[in-house]
Amino acid sequence: MAVDYLFDPRTLAAATAADDATGDNRLSVDDVGCKYRLRPLCLTDFGRGYLDLLSELTVTGNVTQQMYSNTFDMMKKNSGTYYIIVVEDTEENCIVASGSLTIEKKFIHSCGQRGRIEDIVVNSKCRGQRFGKIVVQRLIALSRVLNCYKISLECKDSYVNWYSSMGFVKEPGNSNYMQLRFEQPLH
Repeated sequence: MAVDYLFDPRTLAAATAADDATGDNRLSVDDVGCKYRLRPLCLTDFGRGYLDLLSELTVTGNVTQQMYSNTFDMMKKNSGTYYIIVVEDTEENCIVASGSLTIEKKFIHSCGQRGRIEDIVVNSKCRGQRFGKIVVQRLIALSRVLNCYKISLECKDSYVNWYSSMGFVKEPGNSNYMQLRFEQPLH
């Protein structure tokens, strides 16, 4: 049975390779023998507790499997826009961390694109194992592979220093809006 990924896993593999090439891949979950695997969101992740994980971040509401499937299908049809990655515990068959990158097409920057990182969450039982950092670093690498000229996010005061440690800069006078600009695209 073929796995129904939100986006082509080869795109994530290219981001991993880009991380390796720049020396930014200081953290990994995909090592041989590791029970954790980083991959794109799958249609079947509803049954692996993906929404339970998101409920540790914010209110998800009463999302049925059909609602999840419909939203997943809509996101997948908008190829090149939605990139949700997860860390799966392959032994427990559950999702323990996740984050999303949404791509916005622009007319500025030679019809470039910018990315927006959101919904970074780690299961409360798995915090302190650097999964959040792994997810954010891979989303940064993914945005570079996708040729974004910048990525941005908003965060709580308590996370400003954490995101700053990964290169994000707080925009003066703009609450906790943070961005990371890329000097040159990878392509």
